[in-house]
Amino acid sequence: MAGDVPVLWEAGAPCLDLRDIHTPPKPLVAIVELLERTDTGDTVHVLMARDPVNLYPELVERGWSWTKEPPDAVGEGELRLTLTRTQPPPESLESRS
Repeated sequence: MAGDVPVLWEAGAPCLDLRDIHTPPKPLVAIVELLERTDTGDTVHVLMARDPVNLYPELVERGWSWTKEPPDAVGEGELRLTLTRTQPPPESLESRS
């Protein structure tokens, strides 16, 4: 679970299906909680109903990048993001000192 959203697994990576969650900030909170977990890995998939413009600065701050699936690859009114870690998690940096 991330927040109260079930975490699914797709091709070995966690996936959040947030298409039916429209109440802010619940989708953003679920994504951030998943990214901060130590067992998340370096790739996360997210399905959403709209473009989460408020999420992008949070991703940059936490060391993640994103790509959007082309509109023809997902259903109408849906957005699929692939989030990729660009910096090691904070606990990895601390263990090196």
